[in-house]
Amino acid sequence: MQTFLHMFWGLLASQIFYPYAERKTGRHILAKLRVLRQEAALPFAERKALARERLACALEQAGADVPYYRDLFRARNFDPSRLRQDCRYLQELPFLTKDILREQGKRLVSEKYAQSCLHERKTGSSTGPAAIIYYDQEALDWTAAQNILMLQWGGKRRCDREAHLSTQFSTPLPPEAIRNERRKCLVLNRCNIYTGGFDDGMQNQLLADLASAHARVVQGHPSSLFALARFLKRQGISGKGLFSIFVSTGEMLTAEQRALIEEILDVKVSNRYGACEFGVMAQERTDGPKGELMVSDSLVWPEATDEGELVFTALRNPCMPLVRYRMGDLGELCERTDGWWITRLTGRTHDVVRIDDTTYPTHFIQDIFDRCGDITDFQIAVDAEGRAVEFRLVTPPDAWEATAAAVKVQFPSVPVRHIEVTELVFTGIRGKFSYLVRTHA
Repeated sequence: MQTFLHMFWGLLASQIFYPYAERKTGRHILAKLRVLRQEAALPFAERKALARERLACALEQAGADVPYYRDLFRARNFDPSRLRQDCRYLQELPFLTKDILREQGKRLVSEKYAQSCLHERKTGSSTGPAAIIYYDQEALDWTAAQNILMLQWGGKRRCDREAHLSTQFSTPLPPEAIRNERRKCLVLNRCNIYTGGFDDGMQNQLLADLASAHARVVQGHPSSLFALARFLKRQGISGKGLFSIFVSTGEMLTAEQRALIEEILDVKVSNRYGACEFGVMAQERTDGPKGELMVSDSLVWPEATDEGELVFTALRNPCMPLVRYRMGDLGELCERTDGWWITRLTGRTHDVVRIDDTTYPTHFIQDIFDRCGDITDFQIAVDAEGRAVEFRLVTPPDAWEATAAAVKVQFPSVPVRHIEVTELVFTGIRGKFSYLVRTHA
């Protein structure tokens, strides 16, 4: 009965409440969604030609109206119109970084929008100071339409009920913000489930919240669902039937996390890749290769550096057109007959730790730890230069001594400390989990 009611409400929300709310707020999302769907159905050769034209137009507008790019293009003698003949000409421009965003500020905003009502979005701050990204309303509507399409690629229908895993705020929200969020959830047929940690009490609460949500789709950090899957496995409890699709977002999804979530919760896992700088740029498709993400060529123009760092240029935000923006994420970009694909996400450029005279990626440390004993979770405290100052390990009490001894054999110069799961540190305004914890201690 509950399932039928939620399906009925989902149809009402998608067909009546959402269009009404869209008109009431002056948004234009559904029309843009139809455009994105139509374009996505075209052969890639046609889509790429459209993207190349948008790329040239975006850079022509940037060179004319954005102070930073006007100076850069003049200094480089760069002619954006040449991109229509050869998109490789884009490589004549230097990369854009978050440091440049913070340094240049509104010099990266188009003068045409200087007096407009702009929307601010703040980049993640877990790896350094945040930067501000500006959108006008139309560009924001494109990202909203894009989000709906990407969720559809991942298997979610607009009428499906969704549970969104969110970080518990340390201070209460203002009453108006609470009312706005409730209205949004009503229109989107969504409920928010707030998480605050990985301890058993939190996992029992998350389990109860998911059961009462009756959602078909759950979206959230993979570390949250991975912790739940480990808890269920340890307790010998089945998570089957709680929901059908998990859309992983906000953090890198590891193969280990995917495997255990699929096994214990018996769900389809769909990975996505997005950022506030652009919106959702790529999504794993239900009809595509497992673990690979298709890039939305209507939203961004993708590249990768020689070192494998992902780079994107915005195609639908003339207010603040980011050109050749380095994401700080490592991945493999592949061009096929049906589109651009991110075939593997391998972490962030900063996800490395220095031990003695050697630099290791965190996934290598994780592989070593997996062979050292029963380590439930871990974090590595590093100093300002990225040197390991302490391994912080979560283990069952009876496994600590043997596990700690095995870790000391592998890395004798790094102190090892036992911590409880409640002592794990979450970073940034969205409460992301990271294996590295910056400290000056």
